[in-house]
Amino acid sequence: MIRPSSAAAFLLLFAGIAPAQKPAATPPTPPAPSASPVSPAAPAAPAPLDPLTLEPEIRSRIDAFFTTLKQRKVEDAYRRLLEGSVLAADNPALVAKLIESTNRVLTLTGRIDRAEILRVRPAGKSLREVTCLLSGEKRPLRWRFYFYLSDARWQVLDTNVATEAAGFFEDPN
Repeated sequence: MIRPSSAAAFLLLFAGIAPAQKPAATPPTPPAPSASPVSPAAPAAPAPLDPLTLEPEIRSRIDAFFTTLKQRKVEDAYRRLLEGSVLAADNPALVAKLIESTNRVLTLTGRIDRAEILRVRPAGKSLREVTCLLSGEKRPLRWRFYFYLSDARWQVLDTNVATEAAGFFEDPN
C-alpha cells in the first residue's frame, strides 16, 4: 500500500477522509527498480522537413520557369517567376541583370535537357531556399531561389545561377 505524503494526508484528513495507516513495525516498501526513471512524456518534436518537400505554389512557379527557359524565352521565364514579387516591383534593374546573365550562361549550357530540385531548406515557416539543377547538353547550372511567404502567398525574394561545380554542394564549413 502506498503511504500518502504528509501534505496529502493533511488534505485527506481535512476533507474528512482518514488515510489508512500501515502498522508502525512494517518498514516502508522500496519502489520497484526500473530501467529508466519515469518522466512525463515530452511533446513530440515536429517531423523534419523532407529535403525535397515543397509547397505546390512554389513548385509550380519553378516548373513554369524552367519550362519557359527550355524554350529560350528568358524574359518570359523571369516575368512568370517574379510575378507579384517585391523583387520585380522594387528592383527592375536587377531583374534586367538577371535576364542578361541568364542569357549568357545558357549559351554555356547548350540544349536544356531537364531541371530538378536538389534541396529545399526552410528557415522558419515563411522562408524557403530551393536549389535546382538545370542539366544541359554541355554543362549543368545550379539555380537557387529564395521564397518568402507574405500576405498568404509565396513570392521570390532573390535568385541566382552559378556554373561552378562547387555550387551544387554544401559548404563544409
